[in-house]
Amino acid sequence: MPRLADAEVPDVNTPWAFGFPSEEYARRRAATLTLAEESGADAVLSFGENRSGAAVTYLTGWPVSRLAVHRLGTSESRMWVQFHNHVPQARRIAVDTEVTDAAEGYVDRLLDGLSRAATLGSVPRPVAGAARERGVDLVPLDAAHARLRRIKSAAEREALSLGALASDAGAAALIDACVPGATDWDLLAAARSAYSRLGARDHICYIGVTDMADPDRDVPSQVPEGRVLRRGSVVTFELSAAVAAEYPGQVLRTVTLGEPKDTYVRLHEVAMQARSRMREAMRPGVPARELITAAAVIEEAGLTTTDDLFHGLGMGYLEPIGSSASREPQQVPAIDLAAGMAVVVQPNVTTTDHRAGVQTGEMVLVTPDGIEDIHRLEPGLVIRGGSS
Repeated sequence: MPRLADAEVPDVNTPWAFGFPSEEYARRRAATLTLAEESGADAVLSFGENRSGAAVTYLTGWPVSRLAVHRLGTSESRMWVQFHNHVPQARRIAVDTEVTDAAEGYVDRLLDGLSRAATLGSVPRPVAGAARERGVDLVPLDAAHARLRRIKSAAEREALSLGALASDAGAAALIDACVPGATDWDLLAAARSAYSRLGARDHICYIGVTDMADPDRDVPSQVPEGRVLRRGSVVTFELSAAVAAEYPGQVLRTVTLGEPKDTYVRLHEVAMQARSRMREAMRPGVPARELITAAAVIEEAGLTTTDDLFHGLGMGYLEPIGSSASREPQQVPAIDLAAGMAVVVQPNVTTTDHRAGVQTGEMVLVTPDGIEDIHRLEPGLVIRGGSS
């Protein structure tokens, strides 16, 4: 049974607290403004809504609740947020940023004095329409900014390491909750309770439950479906929790209730081989597509995948992103690995009929010499006892 060492998990009565220093935001803003200047823009306008909008969080620290719009210039950082009762906390959290209510008329203030603006995120219709009427050119900066976010600073790596430990704590609790009679809702509740008590927040927690003797799914579900665990069930999950918004860890595991069936033993053995070979290939300067070659053991075994084999993470779902050769559609990255990247290695091996599959893997940091493990949960298939 995988366990976290007691020394690696803080007292639940003392939740973790983490905040980036002002200097980190100054660094991010300067780099973002440099990209904007290269496109001839006067300012950078970032948009987010309904808990989505990495650029707003990256530049201010505010974990987007409802509508959030940020204007960044050489001498200004100003944000508008929807709903007046969200303004007080946004003012407490947003670093060196003026925060006001996104009430009627904010669009005029957002575009005031601009002739050309770089944008990050989906531009709301009222802003796009007003920009056309005023003759303000809006230049998308998303691709270039995503490239900027691939390489993590020392402070970002610290935030990801905390997210990894919080994710491990949630995963350990989820595994403990895998008993006959539990539902996927119970597993989700156990995971969330564990990492929330440590001061972490939700990012994702996908859970799959099926019968090993007659499986009907190969990857975890994005939302619970009321599936009930019984002896002979298999649980797969993909879990990410974050102490700092948009800086989660990510851990993937497979749990059986009772001895695993031969199909799952084989699937997991191949997945672990792929994981090992991919990790061995990871170092700066290696073309990321070589990780797909390293995972060819999957196809050699007559198996396939459904999810990506690996992807960047931390302030967005980032390159490098690669899928196995047999996965349709296949994604082959065109970049090299570089020190400072955070990459999730996740060979989710499945049968070719996609009725059975396993999950294994976790996030690693690419270092000048190879990779650094920031997760502490033991790797491997988890076998739980229990009777029906």
